[in-house]
Amino acid sequence: MKRLMFFNDSNLSKILPNKKLNNWIITGLIDAEGSFGVNLIKDDAHKLSYSITTYLELGLNYKDKTLLENIKETLNVGNIYYNSNDKTYKWKVSNLNELNNKIIPHFKEYFLLTQKRADFEIFTKIVEIINAKKHLTNKGLQEIVNLKASLNLGLSDKLIKDFPNTIPWSRSKIKFEGIPDPNWLSGFAEGEACFFISIYKSPKSKLGLAVQLVFKLTQHYRDILLLKGIVDFFNCGRVELRNNKQGCDFTVNSLKAFEKKIIPFFSKYPLQGSKLLNFKDFKKVVEIIKVKEHLTEEGIIKIKKIKAGMNMNRK
Repeated sequence: MKRLMFFNDSNLSKILPNKKLNNWIITGLIDAEGSFGVNLIKDDAHKLSYSITTYLELGLNYKDKTLLENIKETLNVGNIYYNSNDKTYKWKVSNLNELNNKIIPHFKEYFLLTQKRADFEIFTKIVEIINAKKHLTNKGLQEIVNLKASLNLGLSDKLIKDFPNTIPWSRSKIKFEGIPDPNWLSGFAEGEACFFISIYKSPKSKLGLAVQLVFKLTQHYRDILLLKGIVDFFNCGRVELRNNKQGCDFTVNSLKAFEKKIIPFFSKYPLQGSKLLNFKDFKKVVEIIKVKEHLTEEGIIKIKKIKAGMNMNRK
């Protein structure tokens, strides 16, 4: 992985300036895209032949470098790296003092809402073992492996072979009890939301084309209660289970809901990354549809042009 490389876009820098963030926004974004990790690396220079690294990492598209810089500035920890292979930037905190003094206290006060909080609990236990120097004993090292077995994707085949007596830690099941702060939802949407415009053939339309607007938030099925809580929060939308039974979506496609709920919310609690630009474009299309301009050829051309520059097509 290479060191941070500067990406210059005058439009983005004007709309997404460097600034400190609300702490709940950071937690929401970590709930969506962050990862608590523990690496055990074979190292014969260590007494037990393994070195241990703990870290919090958040990776985003290269367009969101400024957002990662703002997180780093707000919490005053970590480093930012650029991966040229997938054009992503990563904010990573692996310094033990920073984890102890900033990261762990942050997530104890501004707590995670998804099942990722169980990862944080496991991660915190591993850091506590390292703080007490117990990782320098066979028993302590095995405790860390037991915990790591229940963290994220679990153990590699190599670790399973090297630690045959591993008993995976019992993960907590996080109960959703409501959204504590609207800024959490803004941060979560920055990572998980999609503003989508569909233009499709319709024999009912005079132009033969119709426009459908969709707002989605996606999660693993294990957090379906969280999405149902977002339905209650907005008082609109629905939760749909995907065909694979693993994923689920909070979906809104009502113009009235966009006007009365979604647009006012993200206007008051704005997105902090490049997704803000998608929201602004989405809002333009809502305005076009409100005045029924989408029923004209000129209106459809406008919408097609806006759609062509959104999401993955935005440069």
